[in-house]
Amino acid sequence: MADADDHRPDLRSDLRPIATRVLFEDDEIRVWDQHIDAGETLGKHRHELDYVLVTVRGDGPLEVAFHDGSGGALGDGVTLQPSRGQAIFVPKGHVETARNDGAPYRAILVELKRDG
Repeated sequence: MADADDHRPDLRSDLRPIATRVLFEDDEIRVWDQHIDAGETLGKHRHELDYVLVTVRGDGPLEVAFHDGSGGALGDGVTLQPSRGQAIFVPKGHVETARNDGAPYRAILVELKRDG
């Protein structure tokens, strides 16, 4: 007999990866390389882990829109003006899209798989 859950639609099917490609992964972290060309939008994605975002290139602006009420105190969206070498900690839980309205942008994301 098939499990009832086998007939549910995949609620995550419309989500994209959080960045361009995985560079490294072990039991504690996953490291992503992220590229967003000028005028490009990074598709809707969910951050399921806390992460650190380190800007390598590009200064935005990046227009980040939050979906499904996931922005919390940030509301429906934020405009980021990153700078080379800037590192920010971002808590998990956001569902978002990000549009690059500036020069080509590159960052490294380090997802933290374990708590403290």
